Amino acid sequence: MPKTTAANPLDRRVQATAEKLRAALDRLTHGFDESPMIERQLTVSALAREARVGRNAIYANHRDILDELTRVRQQRRPPSRIAAITEKVAEQRISVDTMQGQLRQLATENAGLMRRAIEAERRADRAEHRISQLTKELDRHRRPSLLRSLAGEHGEGR
Repeated sequence: MPKTTAANPLDRRVQATAEKLRAALDRLTHGFDESPMIERQLTVSALAREARVGRNAIYANHRDILDELTRVRQQRRPPSRIAAITEKVAEQRISVDTMQGQLRQLATENAGLMRRAIEAERRADRAEHRISQLTKELDRHRRPSLLRSLAGEHGEGR
């Protein structure tokens, strides 16, 4: 697979993690075939430990490597029904944990946005009240007012 230059630090980090995971998957699948004494399980946890990355990174950003791990595992041995169910449950628990973390993060973000919205509503109410006051004052100043005759004030009209 040809290497591409990543545009930003996040892309470079994801690309570097993918390279670590592919190397670790290669070691797990090919590096231990010569020695029958060493039997390594092909699990996401084993892959994460071998690559020295977090399991969540695999689930979040490296679905292709996860699919390849599953394919290799299926080729290596026929899965028993109990083992397959157990593994599926473990993967779903990890997904649930990840989603609960995301839910907590979204709830925190939502609370912050709600606070900002309430404050914006308060400011808008204050602004509307002030506009109302200024409009009343402007109307009062625009009303015609009676001017006293200058002649009547100086005694000329008596």
